[in-house]
Amino acid sequence: MTNISISEIIIIISVYFSSTIPWALIIGKIKLKDDIRNYGDNNPGTVNVFRAGSILWGFITAFLEISKSAIPIIFAIQIFNISEITMLACVITALLGHGYSPLLNFKGGKSLAVTAGSWLAITGGEAFYIMAPSLLIMKIIQKNDALTSTIGFASLFFYILIRNPTTFSSESLLIGILLNLIFIIFKHRNDYTLKINFRRFASND
Repeated sequence: MTNISISEIIIIISVYFSSTIPWALIIGKIKLKDDIRNYGDNNPGTVNVFRAGSILWGFITAFLEISKSAIPIIFAIQIFNISEITMLACVITALLGHGYSPLLNFKGGKSLAVTAGSWLAITGGEAFYIMAPSLLIMKIIQKNDALTSTIGFASLFFYILIRNPTTFSSESLLIGILLNLIFIIFKHRNDYTLKINFRRFASND
């Protein structure tokens, strides 16, 4: 059985509390003078900052939302050489912190930004080169954001089957990705549709 040190427990707690900070909501209220939950899917997430009308603050929000899980996990991996159990715990606590933030009465976002932050940190940035193209392709060909998010993140699972860019075992990474994927599916459970709504592209004929 793997023993978890005091420092690793502190890291896990730090990841959780960092992930609870609703940067999108804070920026919406302070900079946009608006409640971003009034837009789109009523979610206190990054996309609704863009929907509220600010591209600049949307990108700033994305950076902050991704960083709140990425920075503590990078710090943990680089400085403390954390165990696989602690890595998995960090992934889960980041999801729970953002998805059920105590600062929002245990309501929260769909945890896409902290998902990106966690796996960018764990893979040393390589997750970006897999998830970003997958998300873009799904966004271009069909209209369901829930399906885009799910397939985009699921692509990382298949990448890890081929290449493991980390010091963690492939098995532990795949377990983490599966748990993360289940969480994403649960958070988007009301957004899926039985029929895929493909985009129509204008023909020059």
